[in-house]
Amino acid sequence: MGADPDRELPVLARRALDAFAESAVRRRDRDSLVETAFAALFDLYRATTPAQRDSPGGRRFASELAELLVSGNNPARLGLYVVRSQTAAENGRHEGYRPACWRRSMLQLLAEEFVPWRQFLRPEDLETIVRIDEALAEVAAEAGPASAEEVPAWVPETHWWWWEPARLRGEYAPERRDSGPLDAVAD
Repeated sequence: MGADPDRELPVLARRALDAFAESAVRRRDRDSLVETAFAALFDLYRATTPAQRDSPGGRRFASELAELLVSGNNPARLGLYVVRSQTAAENGRHEGYRPACWRRSMLQLLAEEFVPWRQFLRPEDLETIVRIDEALAEVAAEAGPASAEEVPAWVPETHWWWWEPARLRGEYAPERRDSGPLDAVAD
């Protein structure tokens, strides 16, 4: 961020919307388009506060994003992202727990900070998120990160999957806040 973060926010918001718009219309590069869109959304998340995301401008952004998430190729691409997140979680003990945590956190940030899952994910994708959480819990005992200190500073404490390996080893980890059942469609 430069000297005037308020000037950069519209640029970051436009970049995220443009990335999801491109994903909606392009036929090729489905994986890289969704990854690019999530990266742009993550940049916006990191540059904003909860109050900014809840402001009239933030709500307008979320409304435009919600429209893009259900347009064109995005429903199928987001469904594929969810399925690949499940595969990453299931393979977490072998291929790296951290990439699975990253993917799960991107889904959670999208839902918590911008557009609730119910507004854009298909029912089968909502069910898959429950399976992602179950897989992360199952493989955590044999997975990294090696310590709680390796969790990126931006990760909210509610993203329990990052700390689960350390917690299972009896190391310090933030308390798991009970956010209710793991049912992704519960309000």
